[in-house]
Amino acid sequence: MAFRLKFAFFLLSLYLTHSVSAESCETEDYDDGVCIALQKCDAFKQTGELSDGQRNLLRREQEKCSGSLVCCKRKVRQKVPRSFEDIKPAKTKAQHSLLPSQEHCGADSADRIYNGNVTYLDQFPWLAVIKYIDKDENEAFRCGGSLINNRYVLTAAHCIEDSIAEVRLGEWDLESNPDCVTRQGVEQCADPVVDVGIEKILLHKNYTRRASKGGKIDMALLRLDREVTMGTYVHPICLPRTESESELVDDQELLVAGWGMTENRVTSTKKLFVDLHNVNLNECRRLINAPLIKIDETMICALGKNGKDSCQGDSGGSLMDMKKVDGGKFRYFLSGVVSKGLACGTTKPGFYTNVYQQMDWIISNMEP
Repeated sequence: MAFRLKFAFFLLSLYLTHSVSAESCETEDYDDGVCIALQKCDAFKQTGELSDGQRNLLRREQEKCSGSLVCCKRKVRQKVPRSFEDIKPAKTKAQHSLLPSQEHCGADSADRIYNGNVTYLDQFPWLAVIKYIDKDENEAFRCGGSLINNRYVLTAAHCIEDSIAEVRLGEWDLESNPDCVTRQGVEQCADPVVDVGIEKILLHKNYTRRASKGGKIDMALLRLDREVTMGTYVHPICLPRTESESELVDDQELLVAGWGMTENRVTSTKKLFVDLHNVNLNECRRLINAPLIKIDETMICALGKNGKDSCQGDSGGSLMDMKKVDGGKFRYFLSGVVSKGLACGTTKPGFYTNVYQQMDWIISNMEP
């Protein structure tokens, strides 16, 4: 059966099935603790063998928890600094050089796509997946993003939570590292995934969670805490800088990719894609038929056919368009950021924040 992607929020799937609250405990030092896997506990992370005293301590800490878990001091996680930012006109022109040239962005995999809606290992190498870690050390991947240069990921503002922790790049299968596939008897493996910390978060000044309000630019920039090295499996997408690069015609095919849910309501561990079609704003207003939702040029509407759709679950991910650039090469451009929709897999379009309309905001808020 062909995959019909319904990218459903990982908060709905992973949290309910894998993120049951961890058991609380008290450490030998009378600190507030939590029962977690041994490899996640900093107190016992070291090279070489444990001393007799450490082994005795480990035994006592394990006796406080069920299974193979260990009582470990709760980490005090620092919230990633965040701010709501406006356009900075004085910086806009000067910052254009921070974006990669079309020679170094949006390059497609030579293998293209195979096996229905499953991408190949190096397909869409700009796709990021955001990791969240709660106070009980439960990890979940719940939003996507797009790498736009060696220091920034563009995502949706509504993905920003207190538990946001890291950005993962170069991912294909969430359950393996490195990822490997066998084709025609030959095994190919990707590079190991790259987990990068977040230095700060910049949210659009005109963002609000209420769609009925006037300000609703669902966009945020994540500044990574270090530069990432580009390669086959980690590569930025192009941003539209001109009207011709941003132009979308009625019913034009677009693509969305990420780690969402299939039609069977089962979370996919592998990176998938779905093809959608652009819906002009007047038709979008008619199909949505919700007067309180202001549909304007800050948004792109897209709709799948035969149940294909993106949903709130792949929020922050890439709505992509392919265009021919100088030299006759084809490059992927980031047309929109996955924002929201009224339902999944229906006859109503989903909403995407229009990237071209926010280029001044993006560029003026970037730093070297």
